[in-house]
Amino acid sequence: MDLGSEYYGPFPVLELEGTQFYINAFLHELIEVDNEQNRMDWYNDMHYLKDHVELWFDRQTKNVFWGNLFDPPEQVKLFWLYPLDAVDPDATKARLDRVVPGWDEDYPVDLPVVQIAGQDFFADPQGKEFRDTQNPWKTIPFSEVLMENGVTGVFLDKRVMQVPFPHIYDPFNPPAVLPEQIIFAAVPNGREMARLLSDEHTFLYTGSLEGQQSNGHLSR
Repeated sequence: MDLGSEYYGPFPVLELEGTQFYINAFLHELIEVDNEQNRMDWYNDMHYLKDHVELWFDRQTKNVFWGNLFDPPEQVKLFWLYPLDAVDPDATKARLDRVVPGWDEDYPVDLPVVQIAGQDFFADPQGKEFRDTQNPWKTIPFSEVLMENGVTGVFLDKRVMQVPFPHIYDPFNPPAVLPEQIIFAAVPNGREMARLLSDEHTFLYTGSLEGQQSNGHLSR
């Protein structure tokens, strides 16, 4: 299906090695700001995984590197990106409205709402995640919830309000000083969630806490 130019943005901008790209979730492409002919397809050119996207970027060609990934040349760098649907939710919604009418029925809203670091999230027991009330692709899995100094919470990268990538911050192997962009945000504990969710769903949340005690600390 040719979606053409049915959606005109605005589009978020991503910088890769000094080159800026529009994140276009309507077309599923990264498009160079200064050269719209230079494009990278999300699914054909990148490794699109559940919680992140991996892109091998060649700063000379300003595009995907297709060579030997076991010994890439110096100008090639691996980038981890957050799911691009979550980064450009307005375009994602516009695309789905066009190609999958009724798509939003898969994202129920008759759920308890909790605040995490000042933002509203649905507590979704079936998805086993907290889901942003305005952006259904921006989620915090229950499996990321842990105990830190007796407090139930989750580590977040405050720049994007998502769980940090493990090479940025690993709560089970933390650096001596918490990176400036990383925060620990409190979430409801098991007892509080039991009051929010039906009993048969509570185990989906509390079960994720079993054995999860951070090795980190909150010193800077």
